[in-house]
Amino acid sequence: MDGLLNSSFVQTLVTRENIFLFMVLAGTVMLVFTVGLFVLGINSPLKRKLKSLSNESGGDSDKYAALESVAPIMIPNSEKERQSVKVQLIQAGYHDQNSLQIFYALKLISALVGLFLSAAVYFLLNESSFMTLIIIVCLWCGLFGPNMVLAKMVSERKDRVKAAVPDALDLLVVCTESGLGFNAALKRVGDELMVSHPDLAFELETVCAKIQAGIEMPLAFKELVDRTGVEELTGLVTMLSHAAKVGGSIAQTLRDYTEDYRDKRTQEAEEVAAKIPTKMLFPMVIFIWPCFFIVALGPGIMTLFDALK
Repeated sequence: MDGLLNSSFVQTLVTRENIFLFMVLAGTVMLVFTVGLFVLGINSPLKRKLKSLSNESGGDSDKYAALESVAPIMIPNSEKERQSVKVQLIQAGYHDQNSLQIFYALKLISALVGLFLSAAVYFLLNESSFMTLIIIVCLWCGLFGPNMVLAKMVSERKDRVKAAVPDALDLLVVCTESGLGFNAALKRVGDELMVSHPDLAFELETVCAKIQAGIEMPLAFKELVDRTGVEELTGLVTMLSHAAKVGGSIAQTLRDYTEDYRDKRTQEAEEVAAKIPTKMLFPMVIFIWPCFFIVALGPGIMTLFDALK
């Protein structure tokens, strides 16, 4: 008897309504905790003391101080995962030291928004047949939406850098053949590309600064490949390293690499063009052929049915 009472009591507790009420409770507790950390992050005596000692204007640090205070809730313990997200942030163009904390703070806010949206959908669309699907979508977007946005930003920045590489190589060849040194030519190209291709211009300026600081040119370009994620620049790093070791002409090396890079882009375009007929086959089969059979065979089938009647 006691076992039956316990099982019925457990079944009463484990219902859809109680599960969502528990989710709302957990979301509310996390929201209150987040607001508390926001307040502590803004009014932290330690941060006020550090600000007064550093004697800075405090623009960006004050703007993101509250977000940084809630980041430890979402930051994973795995060093590998943190490093992966940090590399993605760098490839997306966020090189600040606090970019990782800001990302995880925004991810926490997104998760809370998704949780509250799912609860609102449950209470407002109680009789809807698509309620479960909408709730799953809200929770999934809240948890993984920031990662998808970050991946999209990384992909778009890679495309912008790839599109700017041919122009940069042409300008670099012209500057080196006109008598400028490689570092001076690289800086001049970065200045010229600041308006049309700001992403690559910023990376070239970073390479110039590292070379002036004493870092070897191949290593500086290797770090450029890691920061942008454009693997096509690996060949440039190899050719520059070889030219620096054997004492070859950097201008001729750049010209040869420019020709190879343009040939590679032509081959990629031809590869994309060759895949178009195969990709068009599926839309044709799904959308065009049924309409063709309806138009071609429909009247004959209708006539056959009338004759059989």
